[in-house]
Amino acid sequence: MLIRSYEPGMVGELFSTYNRAIHGVPHCYPIQEEDLAKVLTGVGTGEGSQGKLRNEALLVASKNGSMIGFVHGAIAEAKDERERTHGTIIFLWYEPGKREVGQRLLEGMQDHLLGSGADEIRAYEQEFRYPFYGFRHAYLSHHLGHVQGLLGMNGYSRVRGEIFLDWPRYEPIRPGPIEAGIEVRVELREGRGKMPGVEVRALDAGDQVGFCGSISCGEFSRSPEVQDWIFTDSLNVRDDHQGRGLGKHILRRSLQEAHMIGYRNAAISNDWDNHRALLFYSNFGYHAVDWTHSFARRWQTP
Repeated sequence: MLIRSYEPGMVGELFSTYNRAIHGVPHCYPIQEEDLAKVLTGVGTGEGSQGKLRNEALLVASKNGSMIGFVHGAIAEAKDERERTHGTIIFLWYEPGKREVGQRLLEGMQDHLLGSGADEIRAYEQEFRYPFYGFRHAYLSHHLGHVQGLLGMNGYSRVRGEIFLDWPRYEPIRPGPIEAGIEVRVELREGRGKMPGVEVRALDAGDQVGFCGSISCGEFSRSPEVQDWIFTDSLNVRDDHQGRGLGKHILRRSLQEAHMIGYRNAAISNDWDNHRALLFYSNFGYHAVDWTHSFARRWQTP
């Protein structure tokens, strides 16, 4: 087995390896070579490709001339006094059954990040995820359980999580009556997808008391099969208006409007410990399909 540092000439094989890695992961779709090349522009330059990163590096594992794993990481600068500079593993994958490959890659990236001044390493943070990896808010999928297991065996702990639910071929339900005095407004917003996103606002005497924001899943992928998926990434109701069915009303209205303009599949997510949201969405019609987590490990400093 050979571990090498990434060079631009590897991008063709690397994008094929990435597509193999995400096969079977819900709502991860094959990418083109240029998609990956774009997010790797900072590797080895010292600058970082996402503005907040430095010392960006990518290690590739090969055997008999074939790529069997890779790890991409960097130093993430603290944004303010509440944050701290740390190492981040953006993506790690190795072929299932080849644990020694994953171990070598992980140890190599740890050495790089610790040697760059980090005393904490986080893996699969939302902020630094590949823009084409899953839908917004995604961490490391449990469908990549061998990677989660490797991190756990190396002292990393789960620190955050997001549950993804979807509703293929959904049939919209007409929103029921709404409490007196509430006005509902709908606005379509163009984005990178073939169809616009849908924003639904509930107003009480002009004040916003509820909001449902849904975007095209074409925001995350150029794949044709994702263009008729709508992802609801924001649903909230002001505290003094909860318990009156307003959240259900504006979500139904959002899905109804989305269906009218051509969407046929719906997805949504919630925080790993938001049991109330999981109960609500599951009873609404969605089904949980993926549990995703970020991980972290601290090192003792002298």
